[in-house]
Formats: sequence, structure tokens, C-alpha cells
Amino acid sequence: MRTRLEGEGSEKIVVHDVEALEKTISELRNQLDCPAQTIVAKDNDLERLDKAKEKLQQAYNRTKQRMRQIRGMLWKEEV
Repeated sequence: MRTRLEGEGSEKIVVHDVEALEKTISELRNQLDCPAQTIVAKDNDLERLDKAKEKLQQAYNRTKQRMRQIRGMLWKEEV
């Protein structure tokens, strides 16, 4: 991109290094992508952990129910 500025009879030309700007933009995008990828990975971890927690809760509930049944059977035998 070229910008011409006029001042006191002389022209000044400012030339921006497009490749340097593109490289900077690319680096900034990469820096933004890194946290985004981390967030997605953490979200996936949380989802996996939620499923594991749910399975453990179901196993706990089944075990608790079975213990109640056994306690009931033992109580009947004592009576």
C-alpha cells in the first residue's frame, strides 16, 4: 500500500511492507487459534468426564440398591 503525503513542495512516499504485515497477521491468528484449540480440548475433556461421572453414579446407585436388597434378605432371615 502506498500513501502520498505532500508537504512544502516535496512528496513523501510511505511504503508498507505487505509481507511483514501478512506475517504479523498470520502470527496473531496463530496466537488466537492456540487458546481456541485449548478451549475445545478442555470442553471435550469435560464432556468425557461428565459421561464417566454419570456411569459411576449409575454404578453407585445399582450397588446401593443391591445392598438394600441384601440387607432386606438378611433381616428376613433374622426374624
